[in-house]
Amino acid sequence: MDDLRFEQILLENERLIHHHIRHLGVHDSTGEFFAEGQVALWQASLMYDEKKGSFSTFISWKIRNALIDYIRKHSRQKETEKIYKEQLPPQDLYTTVENQTEDLYLWQQVRSLLSENQWKWIHYFIIHDYSVEQISSIEGVSKDAVKNWGRHARNKLKAELNVDL
Repeated sequence: MDDLRFEQILLENERLIHHHIRHLGVHDSTGEFFAEGQVALWQASLMYDEKKGSFSTFISWKIRNALIDYIRKHSRQKETEKIYKEQLPPQDLYTTVENQTEDLYLWQQVRSLLSENQWKWIHYFIIHDYSVEQISSIEGVSKDAVKNWGRHARNKLKAELNVDL
């Protein structure tokens, strides 16, 4: 199907998309549901088989079902976000500042136990989540050297803290 033909189909069926959006009770201020309806119209126009019924009935059905699917997806996403937010511990400004101070103190203690290169590994790999390759290019050393820094840092912290890392 060429673009000009689809544009004509879209112009003819724009009201149908808006009808289904209103009928489903959706407030589409961002236009995301209309866009979803357009995609459904495009897919329906590609999949339509004349032997199975009228085009208008087919596209109406496809648009309506696509919008319902999108509403369900949107609802599941909101529910997942709600559950995630409920699981997070409540934090206020005081707690956040206190945690940052405790973290700073913790990292100062860790740094005092390690050599400079071992601290570089902790700083880049643990705190900033850099890969071994990124650290090696930043520091201008081989990947094996960075891996050794990490191994020695873990061993030293295990010995000092008597924990399994």
